[in-house]
Amino acid sequence: MNKTYNQRPAECLKVKEEDLDWWIYHLLADEPDQDRGVLSGKTGCSADEVAVSLARLEKNLLVEQRGGKYRIRSVPEMILSCQAMYDDSSSIIIENGIIRERKRPE
Repeated sequence: MNKTYNQRPAECLKVKEEDLDWWIYHLLADEPDQDRGVLSGKTGCSADEVAVSLARLEKNLLVEQRGGKYRIRSVPEMILSCQAMYDDSSSIIIENGIIRERKRPE
């Protein structure tokens, strides 16, 4: 089954934050490595609204940004990032996409 999303720039309608997040997530799933400006043009929303949405998606470990472009994370990446961030017994941390050994207090 094919999915069709709004492919033309349009006026950004007042939608719930999670609806905009969902829309941006799917735009990135269909075509990774897009920047804020491109996403703003595709959604018709302001660059600020898109930036806030992307920040929420990053905070929830769903997307990552490198060099100003965004892509969705794979499920294993999401799980590993979540474990590294929240599991104090984990032996690793992830900083700026680099896996490092967690330093333990002596």
